[in-house]
Amino acid sequence: MNLPSSTPTSATAVSAASSTEVCQECGSQDSWVIHPARLRGALSFFCTHCLLRNHPKSFCPSCLAVYDPSPPRHYQRVPCSDCGSYTHIECAGDATSPPYLCPPCRNPTSFSFFRPLVGADGVHRMDKPLSEAFLCAAKISALSMKRAVVVAKLEAELKGRECVAAKKRAREALEDVLKIDEKERAATPKVNEASGDQEQKPKQSLGSGELKKQ
Repeated sequence: MNLPSSTPTSATAVSAASSTEVCQECGSQDSWVIHPARLRGALSFFCTHCLLRNHPKSFCPSCLAVYDPSPPRHYQRVPCSDCGSYTHIECAGDATSPPYLCPPCRNPTSFSFFRPLVGADGVHRMDKPLSEAFLCAAKISALSMKRAVVVAKLEAELKGRECVAAKKRAREALEDVLKIDEKERAATPKVNEASGDQEQKPKQSLGSGELKKQ
């Protein structure tokens, strides 16, 4: 299968460099192989190879089968002593005794999950193994984004509940302030009455004294 050209023009290079269609791991600008995925709580964009390298426990590094919803049981898998990936025990063959290294960790400098073939005409092509790697990455990306949607929904619901609770607390605080204000207003006339009575009593006593003198 022929692939789009991976050599962008200067205009498209500038556009790609400033867009999300660039691998955040290796800087690849082959936008047609960039996959979105949620990694460590943040939305990221990876090329096929880097996405698979950053999600080692999501698939078998030998047959590229995606583990959905979870990896095989411990007796059906062989863990990599380096990256922690899980290889099917039948895919590992005789190399099941620890320490086991998966194919990517066995040759970290030369191994690549996705390296398109270049024909004599300079056109990039993709064979069956590359197609399987691309499909594996696409499935992991889809599962990751599906989980991201669930997380975003839960976060939105939590913020909604927090907003309702904050609104209730604000309303209760306002009601308390209004009650205190009403009590103070109700107490003010009584204080004025009491002070008025005290002012009138000396005048009355003074008047009665003057009458006695007369």
